[in-house]
Amino acid sequence: EGKPSPTVENNFFLTLVPIHGYQSDMFVTQFPFVNRPFDDRQQTHDEMKRQLTKSGQAGWTFIDLLSDFALLLYLCKFLDVSQDMPKICESVKDREVLLDDGYKIIISSMAGMDGSY
Repeated sequence: EGKPSPTVENNFFLTLVPIHGYQSDMFVTQFPFVNRPFDDRQQTHDEMKRQLTKSGQAGWTFIDLLSDFALLLYLCKFLDVSQDMPKICESVKDREVLLDDGYKIIISSMAGMDGSY
């Protein structure tokens, strides 16, 4: 340090940072991610059905299971991002804001669930 050098030791610029796991009380992570090649599950309506059919079991509500970032991104492919998704995300963010029954019916029917919400 202090005098010019044609080479630099890379370790001089590295800093060790601890990695801490995080468990969210608001969001779940059960729906398959789109960019995980080691996961043999794909993002499909069947996977959406598998996740959403847990509603009403073991304390899960429909909005709890819908609070999955990967699932919300998957829904963006099929629902209007400017009209539908903000209302759904508002219900996910603030549990006091109830999700309209119409959205529950649309998402359940997309998943192949008959009246199970």
